[in-house]
Amino acid sequence: MSDLLVVNSTSAETRVALVEDGIISEFYIERKRDRDVVGNIYKGKVVRVLPGMQASFIDVAQQKAGFLHVSDFYDFEEDLAAFVDEDAELWPPPSRSQNKKRVNIQDVLNEGEEIMVQVSKEPIGTKGARLTSHISIPGRFLVFMPTVSHIGISRRISSDKKRKRLRKIVEEQRQPGTGFIVRTVSENASEEMIRREIDVLTKQWEEILEKCSRVKAPYLLYEEPDLLLRVARDLFTPNLERLVVDDKEAYERVRNYVEKFMPEYVDFIDLYDYDEPIFDAFGIEPEINGALSRHVELESGGELVFDKTEALTSIDINTGKFVGSSSLEETIFKTNLEAVDEIVYQLRLRNIGGIIIIDFIDMEEAGHREKVYRALEEALKKDRVTTNALAISDFGLVEMTRKRVRESLHQFLCEPCEYCDSRGFVKSKETVAYELIRELKREIPLIKEEDIYIQASPQVIQVLRGVERKALDKLAKDAGKKFHYKSQSDRHMESFEIAGAS
Repeated sequence: MSDLLVVNSTSAETRVALVEDGIISEFYIERKRDRDVVGNIYKGKVVRVLPGMQASFIDVAQQKAGFLHVSDFYDFEEDLAAFVDEDAELWPPPSRSQNKKRVNIQDVLNEGEEIMVQVSKEPIGTKGARLTSHISIPGRFLVFMPTVSHIGISRRISSDKKRKRLRKIVEEQRQPGTGFIVRTVSENASEEMIRREIDVLTKQWEEILEKCSRVKAPYLLYEEPDLLLRVARDLFTPNLERLVVDDKEAYERVRNYVEKFMPEYVDFIDLYDYDEPIFDAFGIEPEINGALSRHVELESGGELVFDKTEALTSIDINTGKFVGSSSLEETIFKTNLEAVDEIVYQLRLRNIGGIIIIDFIDMEEAGHREKVYRALEEALKKDRVTTNALAISDFGLVEMTRKRVRESLHQFLCEPCEYCDSRGFVKSKETVAYELIRELKREIPLIKEEDIYIQASPQVIQVLRGVERKALDKLAKDAGKKFHYKSQSDRHMESFEIAGAS
């Protein structure tokens, strides 16, 4: 079955689902008020240099300053000088390949200095954007890297003959000291198409340099296209059967873009014009809602449990209702094997990045552990995002990383729970009731009035009037007081108030 791109576009947001072999494998969302900034190039201003972290903070006209580590630093000073010198060759300058020595951040950047940077990771949580000065400009067939002398070929192009052909075309036309990554869609592209894109990307970089030489920081020098055009550029592959979009204006925009840059795909774009919402019609909405759950059921009856902490994401595998038919070891092996494909699917759908720990059910046989790990390696090959997984440890754990560029689905669609303060739990009604009773004993000697009013949530009041009623009646009698209970439905479970009559 071929791939399908389903686009739900409104004036407020755009949502895109990539369906592979009938399964939703990737989901993207962008809101008009909160455009993605990854890939944007800025002329930024250094606001702080931190020698202890070998990093600096750069003002790029965002809410939070961006973070630039020394390893991501490249000095554009000579590039810009060569560009504005009328007697110099337009570009690239001869200094391009002379920045290989190790440097300290305090030696190359000063507060108030202006520098060209690109967003490599968007702001996540309380952190500002991650920045780099090693610029990369993506096109349909190539990614241009003006600061790196390197040619890389997509690993998905397996034919040696095609790889050599593509390398030769790029090598003949690239400027000395610059680099290109040849994307998968270039596999069958003509030489003319590739050469034309090299010219376009090179010209685009010249325009960025020229603009940078005359503007003041902070300033946006280059902005990546919006989500609709990015997915058309990046995800239109020979495997794609069609792109379906439910908005007339969005349909015209993406059609015009494809007609200009990849006309061979223009007939693959369809306008969805039915009453039923497009994500409902393609069964996508329930999958998105399900991706926010901690629990994922496996077809066999087993279960995955996802938990996110500040440092990592853990995935626990349980046999659940699956009891197998032959032996415990075989049941565990089959559950772990089934879990592998679902885990990789969920990582892509939820866009989980960073450190990931997978807790497989313990397998006694080394052969079973090896087969599960190999299955995981094979499944991860489908992932466009860079991953690295270590072998299953003696404790049944797999430690892996997945490159984090954008917020996860959970981070984008949800916000911290104000009720539980993001803990995921609250104190039980019994715990709060006994805390209230202890506090009541402290307060009684301090309250002069005979009548004492106790305000709490309905659940806590239920405990006080129920199992603890006799104990509280005795406490009131011994203290010569009268307790009055007030149930407040809008009060937090952990909150209560004790006061004398005023």
